[in-house]
Amino acid sequence: MFRNVVFGLMCFCMVMACKESEMKNGTIITAQEKDSVITEPVIRPIGETLLPESRKKVENWKAYQELDKFLENYYTALPQEALNLSTELATISKQLKDSLEIKRFKEPDVQIRLNVLYNSVLRLEDMASIPNISDKEVLAEINQILDAFSALNAKINNITRKEEIEKQIKELENKINQSNPKK
Repeated sequence: MFRNVVFGLMCFCMVMACKESEMKNGTIITAQEKDSVITEPVIRPIGETLLPESRKKVENWKAYQELDKFLENYYTALPQEALNLSTELATISKQLKDSLEIKRFKEPDVQIRLNVLYNSVLRLEDMASIPNISDKEVLAEINQILDAFSALNAKINNITRKEEIEKQIKELENKINQSNPKK
């Protein structure tokens, strides 16, 4: 008798686990799909930001300023909201890539970071046209975009630090040369 009760409970649990679904608007949503629908914004920490010295170097780069401000929407965006804003983000990213006029940032490694950022934005824009895209996939792409922007900021900071160090070395060399005149 005890075995029959245990067997019955096990069968009941297995049936419930396999058929866990709910009806919503005439379609069946399984438990797995239900977990992938995100109804509250996921707050992502901000990656690397520009140092004050670096910020001064890009203050006249309008496309960078516009993208920096626009990306604030993506740190707390819902996936559907992010997809809706993706076309505008793609336009701003293209402008950023095409408007680089700061000579010291025209290095290949900065160009690579701009291209990675732009390609990630284009992928997000393409996702907006895919009807069966999951929220988790959208969030993963948003994270790639924010990581690419953070990498761009890190590179700009590194270039600025490098220039500061080179300037300090040059000043030190000048002081040494002035204190030890050649005979």
